[in-house]
Amino acid sequence: MSDESYAKGSTCDGDRNSKKEVTEPVDISNAGSLHTKYTTNLMLPVIEYSLVSASPPGFVSLEEIMKAANSVSRMALAHDIAVDDDFQLEKVDLPSGSIQKTIKDIAHQAFWDLLKEEFEDEPPRYDRALTLLEEIKEWLLSLLLPHQTRTQQEIKDKLDIELIRQQIAAGTLDLHSYSQYIISLMARLCAPGRDDKIRELTAMKDVVALYKGIFETLELMRIDMANFTIRMSRPHIAACSIEYERSKFEDYLKITPDGLRNTRSWLHRNRKENQPSASPGSNAAQMIPSVLVDAFMELLSWDGSHPWPETVAVDEQRFSEMRQKLKGIQILSSIVLVSLNRDVGLQQLPPDFRNNVKDHAAIILGDARSTEELETVLPNVGRQVVEDINKALKSQDASELSEENKKLIIAEIWALRHPDNRVMEIIHSRLMDFLKQVISNEVARPTQIPMGLSLFKSEIAGLAGRFARLVSHNRAVFAQHYANIIQEGA
Repeated sequence: MSDESYAKGSTCDGDRNSKKEVTEPVDISNAGSLHTKYTTNLMLPVIEYSLVSASPPGFVSLEEIMKAANSVSRMALAHDIAVDDDFQLEKVDLPSGSIQKTIKDIAHQAFWDLLKEEFEDEPPRYDRALTLLEEIKEWLLSLLLPHQTRTQQEIKDKLDIELIRQQIAAGTLDLHSYSQYIISLMARLCAPGRDDKIRELTAMKDVVALYKGIFETLELMRIDMANFTIRMSRPHIAACSIEYERSKFEDYLKITPDGLRNTRSWLHRNRKENQPSASPGSNAAQMIPSVLVDAFMELLSWDGSHPWPETVAVDEQRFSEMRQKLKGIQILSSIVLVSLNRDVGLQQLPPDFRNNVKDHAAIILGDARSTEELETVLPNVGRQVVEDINKALKSQDASELSEENKKLIIAEIWALRHPDNRVMEIIHSRLMDFLKQVISNEVARPTQIPMGLSLFKSEIAGLAGRFARLVSHNRAVFAQHYANIIQEGA
């Protein structure tokens, strides 16, 4: 933004609990978040419920349903902004070749073709040009902040629609002069990243292509403005989001039969697992923290055999991404462990040797996570590890790996494709124990990186920070519902 930037300050009584965890010591409160961009089309969570409700039958109006749907949509948006520092809107690009994109492209092109035909008529017609300038005027005004009254008035004066109508009637309309003003104003208002686009517009001569470019650039600028507003409002939204999400979820529950059915099943399942270890004198209230910890840990190993809990519906994609990230750390660390867990003849490991093995393996591994995918890529990983070891041996004037050692290393790496591989199981157990400890701590305290995984300190700390933030926020929003459900039938 230029000098026209503006941030509206506000306060809100909010109880945002952000848990910080440190490892080795590492601050995970802001570390390595999973960077995810969001489109302007917000996908609402679809929450299924049984045809046979646990609640008495009732009737709701379409207006009530739409109101609740809007509440969930607003709740999801507020939640995304509050828990994700990287949240941003971006233009939706429809899939190439899709019906939607085809229809959109045809409709848009038809407008610009008709505009060109109107300009080429004798005398020229400006019906669509007038509509175009009205739209541009409104879009420019939408880019301004409330205190920019002088610029608002300037736009209203320069793009006076009544005056433009008079110019059309008199045959004196000069679209190029209007485009020059519009582009100069856009140059003042746009983010630095749009400067190249503005220069492209300045060089255009064809009036139809020019106004088409203006429209496309204004669309991007509106998204920039929305993201700027989000960044400026994030502290306020974060402070208020817990109470806001709680309120909107209550709206959803009012019109949804048994709206916590999946959540109840999720918590009861983990309560049963906690009961054998509970002391004879313990009660349900004392079990709440441990049940919740186990329940949230289950989300990191979710296999889809149970319906997803309603209270974490807006974070389903985030948990899926974290599971993929966790699996990636598990596989990579297992590769490094089996690769370097034998005497290969190196007098001492070169400074960057471990990182090189890790980085090269990560490139070849890519997004492969399933057994089938690993069967394909792990042999290539094994050969790359052998190459890295031989390169290190050569730098020390040592003999290369024997054929037997080469085959052993490649075979051990290929064996990691099996989920029940002993090395994979050990690494997974250490990672899960670490993450469980992170969300079990009631106050911030140093948490030791799992043994043998220091090479992955930043990745583990980033994942733990993301996980702890989501858990802390979710517990703050739904604490009362969770307590009620866990204590049911106790």
